[in-house]
Amino acid sequence: MVAAVRAAFENLKADFMDARFPLIAGRVAGGSLAWGETLLGLYQAGGRAELDGIDALARFWILRYRGMPVPADMTGAPPGAAFVLAFTAFPYLDVMIEAWELGGLVGEGEDSDRPRLHLLFDGNDEGEVVTAERSGGSWRFDLMPLYRGKARALQTFIDARFGGDFDAFVEHYVAEHDLEFDFKQAWTPLNLENNHGR
Repeated sequence: MVAAVRAAFENLKADFMDARFPLIAGRVAGGSLAWGETLLGLYQAGGRAELDGIDALARFWILRYRGMPVPADMTGAPPGAAFVLAFTAFPYLDVMIEAWELGGLVGEGEDSDRPRLHLLFDGNDEGEVVTAERSGGSWRFDLMPLYRGKARALQTFIDARFGGDFDAFVEHYVAEHDLEFDFKQAWTPLNLENNHGR
């Protein structure tokens, strides 16, 4: 069973590296889906105070998609898709996926339909655990430990390069990529924007 879970995890990593995001969205589970649901609500209705209260990776994804000339329409998007979009929002961190792998079971007598395995990064166990869920003939994964790792890495980058100034980081990113971007719109809840447009 452990070998099958590890193989499914390696296949999921390959899907990430090949940007097969719709496939990945259907293979996330647990806390990943709960976070995706939260993100969809924040994307629609989160203002400055709400966005300042979440991690930089999620905040960056929301601003990036809301600040486009026409904000991305996430109406009807499934939670798995929102999770994957946030997880991959800052592409420079995507190489991290290659360094993750699953170790052994956390405990003896683990539930064979929901096993928990140690998460290794560059072969090191940093105390994180990934829960897998049997899904038909394959497995789905709660990727929140990986998400938290990427969010920490982004915050470390912002702290080191921009003195922790998130706005300066976003402004630099927009300028570096020559993006059409509306900062005021990005920070404004979409429901307010829609109401003003009526």
